[in-house]
Amino acid sequence: MIFPLVMLIAAAVFGYLAYDAAHLSTPAKDVPYSLTAKGWDEDVSHVSLAEQQERKQYNTSRGIGDLSQSVWLFGILCVGCLVSAGYYSFRA
Repeated sequence: MIFPLVMLIAAAVFGYLAYDAAHLSTPAKDVPYSLTAKGWDEDVSHVSLAEQQERKQYNTSRGIGDLSQSVWLFGILCVGCLVSAGYYSFRA
């Protein structure tokens, strides 16, 4: 009987993380490439703005550095924990 309780706690944590990620995420197209490069310890001070724009378009098209998808990850984990808690609580 402890497993459903643990799953409910995990669902609450993942639900909060999804809520928080939804409020903190911004589209990758709105973030300057210099901030994305800083996260990868890449120095772009010597790179022209045109080259930075090309790198930004490459990252946007490949999804690299776009953390807005983490909302879906935490949401799916939350729903999965809720389903498993419901399944095991009614099964017992």
